[in-house]
Amino acid sequence: MVRTYEGLALRQFGTRRLRALLTCLGIVLGVGMMFGVLLLVTTVRHTFDDLIDSAWGSTDLLVSGSAGKLSERSVSEVRSDPGVRSVSPWLGAVFSRLDERGRVIRGTAGRMMVAGFDFAGEDPFDLHFVAGRRARAGPELVVERGWARDRDVHLGQPLAVATPTGRARLRVVGIFEFAGGVGFGGEGIAGMPLGAARRIMAAPSGYLQASVRARDRGDVAELRRRLARELGPGVKVQTPGQVGDDFAAQTDAFNVVLYFFSGIALFVGGFLILNSFNMTVLQRMREIGTLRTLGATRAAVVRTVMVEALALGVIGALAGLALGLGLALGLVVLMRGLGLPIGGLRVPASAAVVSVAVGLAVTLLGSLRPALRAGSVPPIQAVLMGRGSVARPRPRRVAIGLALFLPGLILGGEFWFGDGATDSLLTMAAGMTATMAMFAGIAVAAPFFIMPLVRALAAPLRRVAPTGGRLAADAACSNPARTAATAAALTIGLSVFVVNAAMSSSFMGSIHDQIDRNFARDFTVQPLGTPLARGGEQTVPRSLRARIERMPDARVVTPLRSLLLDLPGIERGARQGLAVGFDPLVYGEVDKAHIAGADRAAALAGVQRGGVIVGRQYARRAHLDVGDRVTLRGGGGTRVAIVSGVLDTMGDFNGNVMQMSLATMRDVYGVTDDAQLAVKARSSGDRRPLERRIAALVDRDYPNIELLSAADVKDQIDDQVSQQFGLLNAIVAIAVIVSLLGVINTLAMSVIERTREIGVLRALGSSRWQVRLTMLHESLLITLSGAIAGIALGLLIARQWVAGLASALPGIAFHFPLGTAVAVALAAVALGVAAALLPARRAARLKPIEAIGYE
Repeated sequence: MVRTYEGLALRQFGTRRLRALLTCLGIVLGVGMMFGVLLLVTTVRHTFDDLIDSAWGSTDLLVSGSAGKLSERSVSEVRSDPGVRSVSPWLGAVFSRLDERGRVIRGTAGRMMVAGFDFAGEDPFDLHFVAGRRARAGPELVVERGWARDRDVHLGQPLAVATPTGRARLRVVGIFEFAGGVGFGGEGIAGMPLGAARRIMAAPSGYLQASVRARDRGDVAELRRRLARELGPGVKVQTPGQVGDDFAAQTDAFNVVLYFFSGIALFVGGFLILNSFNMTVLQRMREIGTLRTLGATRAAVVRTVMVEALALGVIGALAGLALGLGLALGLVVLMRGLGLPIGGLRVPASAAVVSVAVGLAVTLLGSLRPALRAGSVPPIQAVLMGRGSVARPRPRRVAIGLALFLPGLILGGEFWFGDGATDSLLTMAAGMTATMAMFAGIAVAAPFFIMPLVRALAAPLRRVAPTGGRLAADAACSNPARTAATAAALTIGLSVFVVNAAMSSSFMGSIHDQIDRNFARDFTVQPLGTPLARGGEQTVPRSLRARIERMPDARVVTPLRSLLLDLPGIERGARQGLAVGFDPLVYGEVDKAHIAGADRAAALAGVQRGGVIVGRQYARRAHLDVGDRVTLRGGGGTRVAIVSGVLDTMGDFNGNVMQMSLATMRDVYGVTDDAQLAVKARSSGDRRPLERRIAALVDRDYPNIELLSAADVKDQIDDQVSQQFGLLNAIVAIAVIVSLLGVINTLAMSVIERTREIGVLRALGSSRWQVRLTMLHESLLITLSGAIAGIALGLLIARQWVAGLASALPGIAFHFPLGTAVAVALAAVALGVAAALLPARRAARLKPIEAIGYE
């Protein structure tokens, strides 16, 4: 008997091929998304781990300034320790390759991370030379083998590059590979002699890092503790493994976001599965009743549905692995295009096991309720009722839906974009749960806001298409639960998309507003594509600042310096923030940002005396206010600074910012290179001539420098925010596609349910085209109601989230993404109509006589 029921379940594939295919596709997309995200996260982590193992496999400890450069004195102290066998310090900078016309090659194809060190001593990295020789002196360069092969770089070739001091030509004298043979995802890695590096990188003293090898490798832990104690809090002493752990911690929040959005795809796929099996049970009700009257138990009936679901889940999950592999390859290429160094794709078996297990779990959970429903119907009732009985949603679902919806609506913004986004993994899990519950609440309450929309849209449709519109409206309203569940899947997918777009628009719009209010400068001069938030990764040549200062049209040319560091006083969550240094005597002329708790002039005077201005978010997380003291620790020593003001703007790092004078940044952190220049013309009439002079100078002598107006700065911010949210939107699009499969599935099932009705219509003279239009009208009602609800709910959620962020991100205001909302609505309707073409064609091809006799 068990074999018979299992065989019966598997034979459903042959009788309902379209439904099985569409349900399976939902599983494929959901599992593919999960697998692709897991592969991407694994690849990013393994890329860094492999590089650490290959580059520093023989290194025991890495010593660097906890903020700023590593001083010569600290290197000497490390060398003097009796447990140290060798110390290999190095400094670094980013160069940009130039093409034949002397222009910078943008992206990873042109970027080169160059290390300067003493080739006569022990290398700071595990380099294995495969061609040429080691660099000796002067403008010589050694390059990594994989990059040289991909860029067609060979021995003896002179490379034209843009450096922190301007143009240079470096000759390739050696080609190496790391111990493990790994690359850096297309990023150029090179080395040059220390003396030449100091001149070209404008770094006369200090180092970026030092590689330490111990005399006794079994005593590394004690050596690390001793060096950390001797060097003080301004120096960080870590093992290579600890550096990898720090990197993993920085990517945790991003990984959680990726997991969440892949979960949305599975979540929406679960709706497709639930709806599909609900319809299957309804269609097979008389068949199930017959089986029950012949002696089948409730458990046997439940088993037939669950076995069918399991078979679909297995097929869909296995196909999803292939899709996920392709998706992961695409995401790797996309992230490399954004300038992120990622190595070759990693495909661990654990990712496949987890993805398949989650896909099967979602499939079985989605089919469990319909299966239990099938087993609970009394045999005689099932035989008599056929497919006609439809349960109406109960009013208590509204209360349940609101109870699930409101916590995520109120707290979701703080979790995803506020301080909660940087807390522990437990907090992240709680925030994800609340957000997923919010979308579950939308699904639970869907009949009570979807069906009014369907009825409202049906009224004008009946007037435009009296026959087809009425039939479509009656079909959509005949089973409110099914119609609402189909539209709800689309509602959830589109609401996530709209929330993403609205948050992006609000971030960008608020920053634009603040730039308009606060930017008093005329131009910004900075390394190409490297704003302050990059922490001085690349710098502006000192000679360029001096030449601009000599221009007669320039009234103010003031440098800004920046540094990424762990902000003092933050006790929980991510601590990394941005330190910005400026000249407080002239900074007020180029920036008018509002400062809370003190007069702006008084706050700048406090900075001149050694104080700091802190961002609102930083002040909130570290419990700081004007007059409080902050202990600054860097490679130059320790200093206590008084908070002279609170920056009342969003700014870089969402307000996790600390501003100080150039002198303080130099003395404490050793930062002396300009990350940016703020330039102001003598008068409005001098702006255009000054812009032409600076542009000509930059084009001629400094190709890796860019000149930006306020509008250009806005465009650059737009690009950065759009890249971050665009990646998420690409993932959310998978959920929208899954929901559209639900529309196809619903309409396909509707064709089967209405076979006799369609036959009667055809017998009475309806043309095939009229039957097609009826199905298209039904699709229009479902997708349009789902799209309207999704856009409305998405905007409601985004508005509430933005309002909840006002205390954490001062100045943020809701900006309605009108263009995106209209585009999404039109796309949803167009795709919904397109989704109905196949079921409509099937309906139109039914033969009248056979359809009338269908049972």
